[in-house]
Amino acid sequence: MPASVGHPKKYHSQDKLCQAHAESSARSYTKHKSKINKHHQQKYQTLKGFCCSDASKDFRAQTCYQIFEQVTNRSPRMYADRMYHRFMDTVTRMKPRGDNDEICQELMKIGELIKDITMIEDRILNAAGVGDNLAEVELIHEGMQEVECWLKDILCSMLEGIEILTKAYEDQMLLYQHVVK
Repeated sequence: MPASVGHPKKYHSQDKLCQAHAESSARSYTKHKSKINKHHQQKYQTLKGFCCSDASKDFRAQTCYQIFEQVTNRSPRMYADRMYHRFMDTVTRMKPRGDNDEICQELMKIGELIKDITMIEDRILNAAGVGDNLAEVELIHEGMQEVECWLKDILCSMLEGIEILTKAYEDQMLLYQHVVK
């Protein structure tokens, strides 16, 4: 019978085999060192064009808040009340059911601002994590959502009927009427 068929053993002990693997790995690393380091740098790089220090200076959040203040004239409750009275004026002047287009347009404006501020919130959360910057933007976001909710309340009451809307206003049952601030 012939002796073992195949290749003769290159390493006769486990230690020599491990040492050979280590040497091979070291040679491979030195050969591909620049490619490996470049890959690691790209992997751990912050968001392109947006680092943590930029999160505190996010001007889009400030711009959204300024637009929101302009739309609400720095008083969200007065804004909601103004929208109610504008709607009631159109009811008495023009149509028996009223014109809800103005409220819908205002809801669309507020909705766009909410969408923008949500994107900014996500961006800050990804770049800087939870912190003061995120808390400031969340505060703006909550205010916008509250006004949106008030306008939707007026719109829903109006859709139920002018009498129901008028009664809710007189009984101080509209959402914006029982907010204490």
